[in-house]
Amino acid sequence: MSEFRQDIVSKQWVLFAPNREGRPEDFKTPPATPDPKTLPAVEKTCVFCPGNEGYNQEIASYPKGKDWKVRVIPNKFEALGHRGGRSRSDFYVVREGIGDHEVLVTRQHNIMTAFLPDDLMDLNLRVYQERMRELSQHPEIQYVHVVQNHGRDAGATLIHPHSQIFATPFVPEHLHQEVTGSYLFYQDHGACVYCETILKELEHKDRIVLDHKDFLVFAPFASRVPYALRIISKTHRASFMEISTQERHSLALVLKYVLQKLYYKLGNPAYNYYIHTMPVSHNLLTRYSYDSYHWHLEVLPRLKVWGGFELGSDVYVNTITPEVAADTLRQP
Repeated sequence: MSEFRQDIVSKQWVLFAPNREGRPEDFKTPPATPDPKTLPAVEKTCVFCPGNEGYNQEIASYPKGKDWKVRVIPNKFEALGHRGGRSRSDFYVVREGIGDHEVLVTRQHNIMTAFLPDDLMDLNLRVYQERMRELSQHPEIQYVHVVQNHGRDAGATLIHPHSQIFATPFVPEHLHQEVTGSYLFYQDHGACVYCETILKELEHKDRIVLDHKDFLVFAPFASRVPYALRIISKTHRASFMEISTQERHSLALVLKYVLQKLYYKLGNPAYNYYIHTMPVSHNLLTRYSYDSYHWHLEVLPRLKVWGGFELGSDVYVNTITPEVAADTLRQP
């Protein structure tokens, strides 16, 4: 039986039509990347690989020097920059594309993020935090967005594992809706909607993929795409930048677990993951409350193409219920 479900925060509707498709094998797509075993540790023609550092200006490296494990560089084809431009026009609203667009690169060409050593995954997360703190100091920046695109269908143009960091002079509308929805729930109920969601998911259990001591991994009630997952801290914090060293260590393990589940259960699909965190506090509205918002990490496998109904109505059709997705991914 089909049913509509509404996201409790954004109020966005999703139509679940589980009778159309059901099993992981129904989503047969080519692997997002070649088998890592077939790839060299260093690819001479890859601009991200060691030995090709001269192709990219360096923002930071960890550790500093030729033996770096993680390197941060400007995006050569940046979507944002600090060049001037028009801020408005006579009819349409226009603003300058001011901001920052950085790329975080891990050293080895043939180790996917899902299989990074624990310490290197933790270093990735630490660099996310450090770059977010640095970029947040720029007076024009209101939001810093960390993403990873895996596979061409997810927007990655290079195989070499990397993440991207965008700093924008406004709060993206989707984030604004999340933060506002959280604030309104807090005003009505005196509680964080995400903390309440954690309690409900732990009570019902059927959408949980992993119950870790520090994090909960579950398939959201109104998931927009098949096998979408949310990783959320059991400790209320509005900003990813505020998590402790211990929480970061735990997140490294949990994120690896999730990405490996996608690799083995879904055949290495293309995916996006991104961090939703509290906007930078330069010009925040009063409804952007640290008490009401709760940072989280979203993982979206790219297993289907949205059609005219989704694009025209902004109502997503998902053929896998989150209960079925969670059950599949829970299995050993």
